[in-house]
Amino acid sequence: MQPFLTEPVAQQIVQRAMKIIPHNVNVMDRAGIIIGTGLPERKYQVHAGALKVLETGIAFDVSASQAVQLEGVQPGINRPIRFRREIIGVVGVTGNPESVSQFADLVVMTAELMVENASVISEIHWNKRQRENVVSEMIYGEAERDELFEVRTRKLGIDPDIPRVAILVSAKTREGKDLKVHDIESIQQLLSDNQPENLVALVCPTQVIVLHRVSIPHKWHPDQVDPYLVKIMKRIESFADIDYRIAVGRYVPGLNGLAISYQSAQEAFQVGAELDPNKRLYRYYDYQMDSLMLELKNSWKGKELLHLIEPLIEKDSRGVLQKTLRRYIDSRSDVGVTASSLYIHRNTLNYRLDRIRKLTGRNPRHFNDLLFLHFSLRLHELKNCAIA
Repeated sequence: MQPFLTEPVAQQIVQRAMKIIPHNVNVMDRAGIIIGTGLPERKYQVHAGALKVLETGIAFDVSASQAVQLEGVQPGINRPIRFRREIIGVVGVTGNPESVSQFADLVVMTAELMVENASVISEIHWNKRQRENVVSEMIYGEAERDELFEVRTRKLGIDPDIPRVAILVSAKTREGKDLKVHDIESIQQLLSDNQPENLVALVCPTQVIVLHRVSIPHKWHPDQVDPYLVKIMKRIESFADIDYRIAVGRYVPGLNGLAISYQSAQEAFQVGAELDPNKRLYRYYDYQMDSLMLELKNSWKGKELLHLIEPLIEKDSRGVLQKTLRRYIDSRSDVGVTASSLYIHRNTLNYRLDRIRKLTGRNPRHFNDLLFLHFSLRLHELKNCAIA
């Protein structure tokens, strides 16, 4: 059995009891050693009276005359501390047994309640650690759907078949330092508030992962989690001195899909923080193409793509053609919308599109060519991105 009667718990029992009664209180462990006391000089001494209680399982009172004959004992009463019917220690009250016996039940009840409380807290922490271990296995692709996994998840109240998406919360102080433990715990708590099926775990001192239930998995879109995120962001912003970012991964069905979802959330966070450092929310959905482009960045295929746009870059010192091409792409190749947004005449736009065609050998009016131009231009825009 786990020793819930630890030194800290024993000392708490002493302090609590001595606020109520005007006598010294000692708490002894299963070896009869004093581990909590109002008299520091007696700590870690062997208490012969406690040994009697541990041996017999019944109360043992010590008179003044008996105390002289016993090692490390003063007059007083000694009572067993029971936890789930097992004696786990002894509590003693110093003084004339006739005077202090009236406090026996009160002190024993205090001790046993505090041990029970320590047990409950320990069990909560154990469950939390075990749930975090399961989440860790899920997001790192280490979860195996065997009998042991089924038993563990069932015991912890986790349904692995619920569709979930990974949401990463990164938080530091505004000075860039790690948060205090209670701040991280507060964030973990609010991520699961009123969301019993959410699985939350600490990834590192600055990141918390939540596997959030997806309501309509067959029609997944990151907008589905917006109401949850709005609530979370408002709550986090109510905390003092916290700078945070949230990244939403891609939903992938199945237990094994959680690892991909987590990887995509990390990718969204890294790319988003680099390209849009002032934003609070990054969705892989919004950065998926940039993520793919960055994969190509240092490859020969990426260099080939960059080679396409280089002649245009060299001749476009003021960036006019680049801006025009970007606006034309973002306007879905609508000439009217593009010209209007650039405050130029359609003829001017057509002239610029012709210049782009001559410099690159790709006609932006043709869909396939525009795709190549789009990829090449975006890769150029990402050229100075620190993520390789």
